[in-house]
Amino acid sequence: MKKILIFILVGFSFNLSFAQDWMTNLEVAERLALAQNKLIVAVWQNSYFNGIPAFVDNNKGEQVFVENIIDEPVVDSLLWAHFIPVMLLEDDYEKLYKRIENRSNDYKTKFSDDSFKVMDANGNILNVTANNYMLNLTNFLHKYSMDMSFLETKMINYKKEKNFYSAFYVGAQYLDFAFFAKQEVRPELADLAGIYLDEAAGYINTEPEESRAAITQRVHLLNIQKYLILERPNKVLRQLKRIKEDEVAAVNKNLRSFLYYSAYTMLHDTENVAVWQPNVTALDRRKLMSLMSNIPH
Repeated sequence: MKKILIFILVGFSFNLSFAQDWMTNLEVAERLALAQNKLIVAVWQNSYFNGIPAFVDNNKGEQVFVENIIDEPVVDSLLWAHFIPVMLLEDDYEKLYKRIENRSNDYKTKFSDDSFKVMDANGNILNVTANNYMLNLTNFLHKYSMDMSFLETKMINYKKEKNFYSAFYVGAQYLDFAFFAKQEVRPELADLAGIYLDEAAGYINTEPEESRAAITQRVHLLNIQKYLILERPNKVLRQLKRIKEDEVAAVNKNLRSFLYYSAYTMLHDTENVAVWQPNVTALDRRKLMSLMSNIPH
């Protein structure tokens, strides 16, 4: 089986070695993930020892069934090359659940089930909506193997101190990252950004009263931006038109302009694009070009 898997997985970068024990301390794994700019792949202890079956695509486009990928040193080496693998201890369930008890039902279901969980360096789950009955390891690696260095500085600041701005900037950075990411993972990155934006919103009342209206509006605008990532420009416009012109804080005008410009560009409304384009930076135009270049026409 080892020779077969090496041949099948030849398109991925890794060094073959003996099986390495998975980490069992999530907090330590999070620090390592941050240091190595990787995501975490985690599975509950019982699932780990019961075995995880998966399909792997071969070079003929056929699916090869692997009864237990945990037992395969090739797969183990591959996972360590691209992720920080963690076996979540059953005894830690209650402690870890307290971290996510206010999340959505879908999130809590994913947290508790037997499948692979892809987490960021703060332990937040990325693949909440991935509910395939049987794991396809090839697709999994193509989708979730990502260099997270784009978020490194913001994540380090968040680790040092959790407050409105540290949470807000991580959420904003995840949305920027989504513009340049693979199309199939963008919705999940947008949802992950939403976790940090929701957290930031919870800190608003700790900020000076005179700034609360502007930062509340900025969080709202970034939540609207999520619909750009989801390729729903009409939804973006409907949300924007609810905000009156005289209610837009000065610090939020450029972001609002970018959202209008992007939505009209996606709708090929050249007349309105021309209205908003002078207020949009070259970097923001590049973000939109990246997003649209991967949208099927």
